[in-house]
Amino acid sequence: MTQKDIIESVHKGIGSPVPFSEIVHRISSVIVQGGETSVPAVFGRLEPASIAYVHTYPEDISDGPWDI
Repeated sequence: MTQKDIIESVHKGIGSPVPFSEIVHRISSVIVQGGETSVPAVFGRLEPASIAYVHTYPEDISDGPWDI
């Protein structure tokens, strides 16, 4: 699963703005559901995906403000 696929999967499930911690939780869930079982590998994918999410969909995040 590509980073773009992960981000789009999470974004589709967001109905209204949620805290950033919820976004991170959902991203990690998608990564694990995609078949990743190694904790270092999950964290290695989680950081760039969460940063990309903030830049792509800042309106989905309720806590902020985000100066990006």
